[in-house]
Amino acid sequence: MFSYLIPLILILIPIYPKFPLLGVGGSFVSIRLEDLVLAAVYLVWVIWAIKQRLWKKITPIQKSIILYWMIGLVAVFSGIFLTKTTTLSLGLLHFVRRIEYMGIFFIGYTWLKNRDQLKFFINTIIVVSVIVATYGLGQQFFKFPIISTNNSEFSKGLALTLGPGARINSTFAGHYDLAAYSVFPILIILGLLMIPNRGKPLLAGIGLLCYWAMLLSASRVTFAALLFAASLMAILMQQKKWILTILILGAVGLVSSPQLLGRYRELIVNNLKISYVTPTYASTEDIPDALKPPVKPEDRSLNIRLQASWPRALRSLEKNPILGTGFASVGLAVDNDYLRAAAETGILGLTAFGLVFWRFFKATSKIVLHPQSKFEHVFVVAISCSIIALLMNAVFIDIFEASKIAIISWLVMGLAVKTVEIS
Repeated sequence: MFSYLIPLILILIPIYPKFPLLGVGGSFVSIRLEDLVLAAVYLVWVIWAIKQRLWKKITPIQKSIILYWMIGLVAVFSGIFLTKTTTLSLGLLHFVRRIEYMGIFFIGYTWLKNRDQLKFFINTIIVVSVIVATYGLGQQFFKFPIISTNNSEFSKGLALTLGPGARINSTFAGHYDLAAYSVFPILIILGLLMIPNRGKPLLAGIGLLCYWAMLLSASRVTFAALLFAASLMAILMQQKKWILTILILGAVGLVSSPQLLGRYRELIVNNLKISYVTPTYASTEDIPDALKPPVKPEDRSLNIRLQASWPRALRSLEKNPILGTGFASVGLAVDNDYLRAAAETGILGLTAFGLVFWRFFKATSKIVLHPQSKFEHVFVVAISCSIIALLMNAVFIDIFEASKIAIISWLVMGLAVKTVEIS
């Protein structure tokens, strides 16, 4: 039975849209079907873990995760009673969410038993990626409905269609989430293409389909992170000849995606252009300030980070550098996972959070640094490179707070670490 619960997570989390079932008062958080399914999976796992006495077999990575939870809980109560920057309900709610997301690592690690299971899981990821990418393309070309949580109104579960200039998000909450998720199947498929394998034309077609969907999401940081991670994977797999192919695909993808190319052009021009000629109007006095052109062109998403969300997080850190100001104390988004961890849980929490990834890469390095032409080695290298890509994303996105991405990420990390032991 356990062998099918992990594929259930790998299928349900990416595919099922974020329809709210029950709103949580005083927050934008909603209880969704995925939360109920995960609660059931956790219940089964806890009963099984007690029978197996798993508390006697805690690994260093699991200890790091528990340490982060403990620091986070202390930070919540510090934020409630010391800095008075969060509330009991919101602080504990977001603390429980961290457990819900990161605890999946334990399930993936303990329930993977052999190579055949892993092959089944890999096939599940690839099949699901086809569905996700196809639905995203349907939003672009056939007006498939979009369920988004980009603002409080959309998070009510409204079924929308793609507007002019909008970016696809497939079954995810936003285009950044779709782009981040796409990294996993793309790198897994890329790795499988690097080793002797049947069905390479089909794999290549699926990989290009996922890549196309990722391009339509027009995420600048994920695109750059993917090219870096894919090139790193080629080096680790001792397939440097693939680097040229990766760079060519990157160039073709950039040129063939006007929206992505335009966003890169805006970033470069708006931050390097020295002067800007303001358009001339017959009279600017009658034009509302909101409609007047800016004194200089700006990259809106970058400016929000530099002028609002990042300074807000730094101010929170200044209030309590050791423990931060507690979960849910810095608003809905910081757009930098490291600043968010520091602001909410202080230097202690950020260190514990980093320790988890340090120990993950240390555990997988046994295969990553010396991979063989085996599908399980490909999986470990692909997941390790995917996590590097997500860590790059985390500089500009709260990627590990995005529920779908966080759950999938911690699950495959647990599978990768256990694969090293099985191999």
